Amino acid sequence: MRRSPATTLLAAGASASLGDGIRYAAFPLLAVHVTTNPVSVGAVSAALSTAHLLFGFHVGAAVDRFDRVRLLRYMQLSRVAVVLVLVVAVLAGQASLPLLLAAAFLLGAAELAADTAVQSLTPVLVQDAGLERLNAGLTASQSIGEDFAGPAAGGLLFSLSPAAPFAVIAAAMGGSWGLLTRLRLPPREAPPPRPRRSLTAEAREGFLYLIHHPSLRSQALWAAAMNLSVAAASATLVLYVVQELRLSDSTYGWLLTGAGVGGLAGAAASPWTIRVLGRLGTMIAASLVAGVVTLGIAFTTSVWLIAVFQFLAGFSGVSFSVVGRSLRQSITPDALMGRVTSAYRLIGFGALPLGALAGGAVAHWLSLGTPFLLAGGLMIVSTLTLGLLTRRAQAAAATTPEAAQRGA
Repeated sequence: MRRSPATTLLAAGASASLGDGIRYAAFPLLAVHVTTNPVSVGAVSAALSTAHLLFGFHVGAAVDRFDRVRLLRYMQLSRVAVVLVLVVAVLAGQASLPLLLAAAFLLGAAELAADTAVQSLTPVLVQDAGLERLNAGLTASQSIGEDFAGPAAGGLLFSLSPAAPFAVIAAAMGGSWGLLTRLRLPPREAPPPRPRRSLTAEAREGFLYLIHHPSLRSQALWAAAMNLSVAAASATLVLYVVQELRLSDSTYGWLLTGAGVGGLAGAAASPWTIRVLGRLGTMIAASLVAGVVTLGIAFTTSVWLIAVFQFLAGFSGVSFSVVGRSLRQSITPDALMGRVTSAYRLIGFGALPLGALAGGAVAHWLSLGTPFLLAGGLMIVSTLTLGLLTRRAQAAAATTPEAAQRGA
């Protein structure tokens, strides 16, 4: 039975997300076994997202210019190659901090290009009415892999052998590549020809569209503040669990799983929360909950309570992501989709390495609990400022829809 293109993309994304989830648990654990310095551990987390700062401006122009499906296939193969090198190094006892930093950076760069291509493909596969359904499906599979099954498997596999999780990551990325070889896009009208320009000039067009669009601009800044906070807390969570609470590697993986279960519940509940609270109401409520539970981690040593906080953080994070992605896609022209997506991710996800480095530095100089206090506070403050600015911009656009389409 032949799968629809949307189903094929979902399956390929699910396989890649499983690999990413294992990576999210395995990389920090390997880093802690290589070095116990909080700044160095934070640097490994930062390296995973540094590509957003270095390549985020141009990757969208490349996605819009080249075949998006073919680009996805190349990125999955490149991730297989990088992880296999890491497997050999771990088995040979040659895993080092520089190698971890290099592998994390390369995997992050490939993930950036792949995620931008996926988000640019989504509006091509479904009509506007189906955007939230497909985005919820992609986010649910991402949550299952990256936050539920992946971290639990990563922690368990690492406790058996440090090389085991990385071998499984390679298999998951290879499976994603195999599924993508079967992805065929539905026929669509060819875009009008336009003069060939440099990638920088084309990327600038998408960036200017975003910063001149009030709703997209404030939403991107809001996402940046949230991601900065999440990265600061996440980068030190492994140290907080392993060193402060004296828990095992596998327990750390199971704690990450709590966020995955919450994320899956958040994706399933998104249609209901949107009906009850509206799109922006859902985003505001979700980010406030995320801030409160992040603050809560600093005030408890109970592993069960931290697991509950992780569940609520996952629920709110996925709710925020599903609605925010659908909002952006619904008001962005297809010809600019890749460039606007990359500009958004440059601002929003470019904050991840900064947050990870800041979290590691704060934990090193102050305490392992301080990053959670600062991160939770920033989430709440950004919601009460940038979140309300986004609501105001959306209200203004609703009264002048033609202005919204022009990005006025």
